[in-house]
Amino acid sequence: MHHAIVLLLAALCTAVSSQIAWTPIFLDASSQVDLWTQSSSGCACPGGGAGAEECACCVRDGACPCGDDAPGRCAQCGLEQYCSNMCNITIDSRVLKSKSGKTFGQIKSPSFEGPGACSYFLQPDAGQRVEIQLYRLVSVGQFNGSSCVGGWLQLSGAVRNVDSVAETRLCGENERYTPPVVLFADHGASTLDFRITEKTVRSQFLAFFSFTSLSNTQGVGFHPRGGSRIPHTDCDWLYQDISCRGAGACVVASPGYPGLYPPHRRCRYLFATNSVHTRVRIIFSSILLPQDHCASDYLTLRAGSSPSAPLLASICSEKSATLEYPGPNLLLEFNSGPLIPPYNYNGFIAKLEFIERQESSEAPPTVVAASPPLAALTHLTHHADRSSADNTVITNEISHTKNGRVGCGASVRGFGPGGVRSGHFDTRATPWRTQCTIHLFGSPTDVVQVSLFNYNLRLQSCRSHIEILEGYYEFIGRGEKVSRSERGDRALLRVCGPFIREARDPSGRFLIRQAVTSKGANITILIRRASTQSVDEEEFVDGAFAFHDEQHEGTMSPDATCATTHYGLSALRHGGVSAPSHHHIYWNIEERLLCTHLFMPAINQSVTIEIQRLDRMWSAEPPGTAPVGSMGCRTACGDAGCECRAGTPLHYHDHIALVASDGTHLSCLCGDFQAAWLPVVVRSWSGLRLEYSVAHYTYASRGFDYAAAYSFNDDAMCGQRTYTTHSGEISSRNVSVTGTLNEFFYQQCTWVLDSNVERQLFIDISSEQDKSCGSWNITLHEWSGLGVQSSEGLAATAGELLYTFCARHKNHTYTLPWRLNTVVIRLVALSRQQPLYVIRWRSQVVRANTRLGPPTPAPAAAAVASTRRFSLSCLSVLLLLRILLKFIA
Repeated sequence: MHHAIVLLLAALCTAVSSQIAWTPIFLDASSQVDLWTQSSSGCACPGGGAGAEECACCVRDGACPCGDDAPGRCAQCGLEQYCSNMCNITIDSRVLKSKSGKTFGQIKSPSFEGPGACSYFLQPDAGQRVEIQLYRLVSVGQFNGSSCVGGWLQLSGAVRNVDSVAETRLCGENERYTPPVVLFADHGASTLDFRITEKTVRSQFLAFFSFTSLSNTQGVGFHPRGGSRIPHTDCDWLYQDISCRGAGACVVASPGYPGLYPPHRRCRYLFATNSVHTRVRIIFSSILLPQDHCASDYLTLRAGSSPSAPLLASICSEKSATLEYPGPNLLLEFNSGPLIPPYNYNGFIAKLEFIERQESSEAPPTVVAASPPLAALTHLTHHADRSSADNTVITNEISHTKNGRVGCGASVRGFGPGGVRSGHFDTRATPWRTQCTIHLFGSPTDVVQVSLFNYNLRLQSCRSHIEILEGYYEFIGRGEKVSRSERGDRALLRVCGPFIREARDPSGRFLIRQAVTSKGANITILIRRASTQSVDEEEFVDGAFAFHDEQHEGTMSPDATCATTHYGLSALRHGGVSAPSHHHIYWNIEERLLCTHLFMPAINQSVTIEIQRLDRMWSAEPPGTAPVGSMGCRTACGDAGCECRAGTPLHYHDHIALVASDGTHLSCLCGDFQAAWLPVVVRSWSGLRLEYSVAHYTYASRGFDYAAAYSFNDDAMCGQRTYTTHSGEISSRNVSVTGTLNEFFYQQCTWVLDSNVERQLFIDISSEQDKSCGSWNITLHEWSGLGVQSSEGLAATAGELLYTFCARHKNHTYTLPWRLNTVVIRLVALSRQQPLYVIRWRSQVVRANTRLGPPTPAPAAAAVASTRRFSLSCLSVLLLLRILLKFIA
C-alpha cells in the first residue's frame, strides 16, 4: 500500500531543493503493503502448526509479526504490541535499536471520529535529536489565517503544553505532502500530540520518525557549531572569534533546521570579536522563508549587541546572501510568525568567518622615525619650542604600519599637519622584534590615554613584560643591558609574564578596561618578549591611544572613563564640547557610556552653557517596558527648565543633562527633541555639570552627537558674602541675555549678616516680579556655623528656617528674634527670567558690646549663656543680702 511512498522518499532526497533535507528511510526494494509488511498473507503464523501459512510476510530486516490482533500485518520489532492501536505509546531509541536494529520507523495513527487524542512520547539516545517526517493528514483541523483550530498535530518538548500556540502545530483537511513536512526537536525527549477537538468522520495522520545523529556529516542532523547557547534563553547563541578558528568551525541556523522552524520565535545570535581589526562575514548558503510574509518571518543584522542598535541589513525573500561588517558586536535576529501552510520552508543556515581586515574608513595615523635626534626629543619632552621638532619628525618619516595599524618602532604625533588624535596599535602589524617600542607625542597641553585590549606574554619571571612609561624612552638592546635617555617620572603600568588577557570573558562580556592616563604629553610603550616567535604562542599586545587637550577639552579625570573639569580661572574663557564618538579607546565599551564636563566658575564668575546642536536620541529599555525607540522618553520644557519624562529609569534612555553641583537637574533633553527648540541655555553662578549619557554604547554605534558652547563670565552676583554693617542693601543686577526661548538662570546665593554687638535685626525684601516660589525664593535662616570647604570657600551652614519670601509677596518686612545677631540669607532660582529683588536691613542696637571673634552663636546657645549670667547675678544678690542681715543681727 505504501511502497510508492517508500520508493519515492529516496528519490526526493536528491530531486527536491537542497534547502530541504531529511533522513532517508528505506527497507526493501520489493512491492510491499507498508513499511514493515511485504504481503498480508503467505507466511507462517507465529506458533507454527499445520496449514498456518495465512499470516503476513514481514520484511527481512527489523520487522516482527503482529500476532493474533492483526495477523495480516507486521510491525517494527519492539512496537508489535501496538499493531491494532498505535496510540498513547512510548518510542525509545535504545529499545528499538536492541530489538530491531533500527532507530527509525513509522507512526500510523488510528482512524477515529473526533473529538479524540493520541500522544507519542519519543525518547532519543545521547547525541540524537528527534525527527518527524509528515506525509499525510486527514481531517485534522483547519488553518484560520493565524493558527490551527479544531485539531492539530504538534511536536513539543517532553513536558506537554498542548494549549500553547507558540509550539509547532500542523493542520489540514486532506493533505498529502511531497516532499514531507520535516520537524526536528533539539531538546532531548519530545512529545508528538495528535488532537481533534471537533466532531469528524475520520481523522488520521501518517508519519515516519527517526532518532537522528547530531554528528551526521550530511547535514540532516545539523546542530549549531562553534557557538554556545546563552543560558536561560530559548534559542539565543553566542559566537566569538576565538571559538571560530578554521574553515567551517562556526555554523549558525534557525531552530529545528533543516526542518520546519517553530512559530512565534525571536532568536538572537551575537557575534563578538576580540580584536579591533576583525570583521565578521556571514555566508547564508540557504534562506527559505514563507513567501509574502516579510512582516512576520525575516532576519535582521544590527551593529551592536542590543535589539535597538542601528539596523545594517534586513533579509526576507533572498535565497542566499553574504554580509560582512566590522565588530566588536553584531546581532543577527531571526523572527518567525505563525506556521502558514503549505509548510514548504525551513529557515536559514549560514557559515561564519572572522577575518582580519582594517576598516577603510579610518585614516591610518602618521608614523615617524622611532629615534629622532636628541635635540628634538628634548623639545618634545619638556614642551619647549616645537618648530624644530616638527620639521625633524616630518623629515624622518618612515613606515611602521600594516594596513594602517601602528606597530613596533612607530612614533605617533598628535599635533601639527598630519597628526592624529586617536588610533589603534598592534605589535603584530610589523616584523618580529624582541624589544618593541611605540612612542606617542602630544602637544604641550596634551595628556595621553592608553587602553590595552589583548596581550599574550609567555616567558616566566617577567622576562616577557609590558611597560607604559611617562615621557620619552630610547632603548638600545645590548644583551640584557638597556640604555635609557630622557628618563620619565614613573611607570604608569607594568604587566609581567606569563600572562594572557583577552578583551572578553567566556560569556562574551568585555572585561573591565585596563587603561592609564599620563601626566605629561608623551608616553612610551615598551614590550619585551622572546627572541623567536611561534605562530601558536605569538607574544603580542594590541590596544588604543588618544590625545586629550586639557586646555580646550578640560582637565582629564584619570579614574573615570570619560570625565573632565573646566576651571574658570585656568580654562579658556570661551570654548565648546561635543560627543566623544571618535575615540578609539572606547572600542571595548559595550554598556552605558556617561561622559561629564564639570564647569567650575570662580567666586566672581558665572558660567553659561549653550546646547546648540543635538541629534536624535534613542532608548534601550529592558524587556517588558515601554517600546524601544525615541518615544520611550520625551522632553517637556517649562519656566523651571527642561525635564526628561520616561516610564523607566533615565539611564535606559539617551539623554543630555545640565546638573547643578547639588545634583539638581536644571535641564534634561531626551527622545526626539525638536531642533526648533534649540538652543537650550543655562547660566549658573555655581558649579554646573554637563552629562552626556548613551544608554547602550558600542563602537559600531557610537551614540548620538551634540555640540555645546560654554563661556565664563565676569560678574559677582552670587557666591558667598559676609556683611558686618548694621544696615545695608543687596539688589539684583542686570545680566546679558541671549533672548532664546529656552534660556534659564540658575542661582544659589548665600549672604551672611553678622554683627559684633547685640541687636534686633529688621530685613525688608521686595520684588516687582510675579513669580511662584518654585521659580525663585529667598529664605532667612539661623546661622549654625561653617560647613565644608567648597570652590567658593568655607561655606556657611544655614540653620533653622525662619522665613521664606516669594516674588508674588511683592514686599515684606521681617523682624528677627532678639539678640539673633548672625543671619544667613539664601537665594535659590531656576527661571527663564533673571530674579529681580531688593534686600535691605537695619539694626536696633541695645547696648555696647566689644565682643570680638567669630559671629554670634545660634540663638539657642545665646539664650543658655544669658540664663547662666542671670543665675549668677541672682546668686550674688542673695549672698549680699545674707551678709547684710547677719551684720544687722
